[in-house]
Amino acid sequence: MTTPAVFLDRDGTLIEDAGFLRTVDQVQFFPQTFTALRRLRDAFALFIVTNQSGVAKGEITHEQAQTVNNFVVQRLREEGIDIRAVYCCPHERADGCDCIKPNPYFRNRAEREHQIDLARSFTVGDHPCDVELAAGVGASGIYVLTGHGAKHRDELQAPCLVVDDIGAAADAIAVAHAVALLREGGVVAIPTETVYGLGADAMNEAAVERVFRIKGRPTNHPLIVHLGEASQMSEWVREVPDLAATLAERFWPGPLTLILPKSSRVGDWVTGGQDSVGLRVPAHPLARKVLKEFGGGVAAPSANRFGQVSPTTAEHVRQDLGTDVDFIVDGGTCNIGIESTIVSLLSPEPVILRPGGVTQEEIEAALNRRVAVAHAAAVRAPGQLNSHYAPRAAVVLVAPHELEQQAAAMRAAGTKFRILNEADLAPEMLYSALRRADAEGATLILASPPTESGLGLAVADRLRKAAAPRPALE
Repeated sequence: MTTPAVFLDRDGTLIEDAGFLRTVDQVQFFPQTFTALRRLRDAFALFIVTNQSGVAKGEITHEQAQTVNNFVVQRLREEGIDIRAVYCCPHERADGCDCIKPNPYFRNRAEREHQIDLARSFTVGDHPCDVELAAGVGASGIYVLTGHGAKHRDELQAPCLVVDDIGAAADAIAVAHAVALLREGGVVAIPTETVYGLGADAMNEAAVERVFRIKGRPTNHPLIVHLGEASQMSEWVREVPDLAATLAERFWPGPLTLILPKSSRVGDWVTGGQDSVGLRVPAHPLARKVLKEFGGGVAAPSANRFGQVSPTTAEHVRQDLGTDVDFIVDGGTCNIGIESTIVSLLSPEPVILRPGGVTQEEIEAALNRRVAVAHAAAVRAPGQLNSHYAPRAAVVLVAPHELEQQAAAMRAAGTKFRILNEADLAPEMLYSALRRADAEGATLILASPPTESGLGLAVADRLRKAAAPRPALE
């Protein structure tokens, strides 16, 4: 089975271009290098391809070039990044060798020796020969403006994407790979400002069914369709009422989901058989790039096993789903940290079905009317089960003045427990705190829910559901 690859230039792309490097103490990595390559390590084979003409010129020895290359590989390995091979051409261009960029010698060697799919691969570098090489082997070229990139930009002839640095290059590769997988019916974890979502093409029934299987989610539990632009809403609903237009204009992109009567194009596999569909335009920049380039709707529940704690980092997704997901777009930590607010617009009076990242007060201000929070609703929507967002540890909710008394009782009983403090109850920290308690081996979590106003309403909702009796399904 073939694997896509990223072929990386060394000097000016991964490390500062400081001329002919003779010793390892001359190596200075760009600040973005480690984070950028960690985003790609799960899906791509990583190679370094470097022209070291200083060897032929007598400026450095072959051994010095190899020592620097070995140090770069070792340093990356220490950061959790595996480089499959370093390909180093020691010649001058006048030598007419086969291995100097942009000749495809090393790319073809990687294809043979490592079963690389060149058509799905990328080349990243700060010289026009890097992107010329990509074009020559059918890969995609990305040109960075670090190193000599800005100096040689006017010399570019091969088609390529121009970006600021290796971090932006990694983002572009992740987006392109995610979009390709979605179009092929794959399942991709995508960061949003709320939590990571497990996404599939909403029009592809088989792909959406796979999302349900991965999560262990009942198929009558509807999914939210994520869009790149608010203007796409009309493609998914029978009509866009004024209330929906007002809320979309005020809160999209952002953590708000609108429930509306679905159009005929929306399959029952997305809506759980209901005549309504939930729509959202997320605000996370990588999610928006994926959605805009994909062009369609992506059905995406949270990227975790059904009923458990939602993921707010790419590592949470890896821990929960492992290799079941085709690719994880690593967008860092979600800055809001709790799911979107869900508002039903199926009747003249809007109703909040799930409190979330947009507060009840903000919605009421936008609509200039009272908007109730439904504790039971006829329409099914994500997050409405009594038990949800649950860690392995039992969650016990107590009044603030009872926390110390309960903690003393737990200590006396020898129970391993964790108290959620005020910082833990911040929306962006809640799920990480629940996961941390599990990682520490706690069997019980004590928490005092916050006041139910502003985002405190959503936090209290998640705590109640985490503390509820758990059915056998979960």
